[in-house]
Amino acid sequence: MSFSEILNCPLCASPLEREGKSLVCNGGAKRHTYDVAKEGYVNLLPPGKGKNAHTGDDAAMVRARIEFLSTGAYEKLSDEVARLIHGCVPFGDVTVIDSGCGEGYHTCRFTSALSGFGRRVRTAAFDASKHAAAAGAKRAVREALAAREGVGAPFDGDAQAAFMAGNIFSLPVADSCADAVVSMFAPIAWDENRRVLKDGGILVVAASGEDHLLEMRQFIYDEVIKKAPEVVPADGFEEVCRSSVRYTHSLASSAEIMNLFGMTPFCYKTPREAVERLSALEKLTVTVHTDYFVFRCKK
Repeated sequence: MSFSEILNCPLCASPLEREGKSLVCNGGAKRHTYDVAKEGYVNLLPPGKGKNAHTGDDAAMVRARIEFLSTGAYEKLSDEVARLIHGCVPFGDVTVIDSGCGEGYHTCRFTSALSGFGRRVRTAAFDASKHAAAAGAKRAVREALAAREGVGAPFDGDAQAAFMAGNIFSLPVADSCADAVVSMFAPIAWDENRRVLKDGGILVVAASGEDHLLEMRQFIYDEVIKKAPEVVPADGFEEVCRSSVRYTHSLASSAEIMNLFGMTPFCYKTPREAVERLSALEKLTVTVHTDYFVFRCKK
């Protein structure tokens, strides 16, 4: 299950192959080369755009995610993704694209969980942030999910996750190559997901439920509006099922509270006074609430 079977050049859409420590294509008059970084990921963001250096989560937000998720507080969220894929994709080898993978915690967990169901699985994970892609690649190495020399290198296991910096609205992968696309707390690129999914493949969407982190929101905002997520499928998709994961989790230190806060959108729009009040807390119990939507692709 080589990644060279599905990865395309982001410039010319020609297939990418591993040569030495790079991925290369032979598209047209110019040969495009993408080096494998020391962490094991590849930057497949379209080159030549200065804004790529500032795309996606910054290093501080990635660190907050790594530190919080290492506590295991969100394990159940990726377990549910694996359960849905296993239940909705016919048994056998499975190719997954994680569209907006973040720092790779959930990617590696659902990849390993699918392997635990007896599936051979490869997951191609993409995020706009190079910091996140690098963190994901390092996690995959620690969890024995990565080829020793990075993306495209030989790998003989039954579960592999490869991380790339890439644009989820223009994924550098082949048409109709994926059995499943996962979109966890990320924008949904409907047209692009339909392109990369096989006929009958599935899109798994995870969205924050109306009570997600309700107690934290009530602490930092004067008024909290609760709104259940509603995901309306685009043409070419039909809803298969829905599910929900809901539980409470106790944050036992100020550091844990602020790491969780730092990985949420709240950190961008919360008044300084509210942030100071929150940082003074030593414990806080929050509701974790995620809704899942599964859509089947029809071509």
